Amino acid sequence: MESTKRYCPYCGASLGTKVEEGRQRLYCNDEERFVYENPIPASTGLLLDEQGRILLVLRNREPGLNKWALPGGFVENGESPVDAARRELEEEAGVKVSEPSLIDIIYQESEFYKTSLLIIGYHFTRFEGEIRAGDDAEEVQFFDRRRLPDLAFDSHRTLIDTYFEKTE
Repeated sequence: MESTKRYCPYCGASLGTKVEEGRQRLYCNDEERFVYENPIPASTGLLLDEQGRILLVLRNREPGLNKWALPGGFVENGESPVDAARRELEEEAGVKVSEPSLIDIIYQESEFYKTSLLIIGYHFTRFEGEIRAGDDAEEVQFFDRRRLPDLAFDSHRTLIDTYFEKTE
């Protein structure tokens, strides 16, 4: 992805570039420091009901407007990735979850955000609360894994497939 940063986040001066460790990186001459561009972390949670169906939310905003996805979102400052997944499940689906296990971490380029993302997927064994749509979810529903609707994000399909490959 091409950089969208033009100004130093520390002093506001125009950024240039400089080679460091064999890579062309953004550099602020005024501050005499590199300005690193790193992937943005996002977390998502895979939750199964008693019949082994997968919980999905119908998104009511971009990216993925009007498409189904695992509940998830960006990791906030001061929050661990697993806590972000817990928060998103509560915000989007109304449930409190516990007993997490890491499924995988997926790197992807995002045209929508014009940057790279790290999608951190967790499976949660237990949940409590009444399933209800909230936050940026229009609807929430459990789906049989063999009859999933089209998903908004390829990374979510990959996480689902990876989970079942590991557990079967």
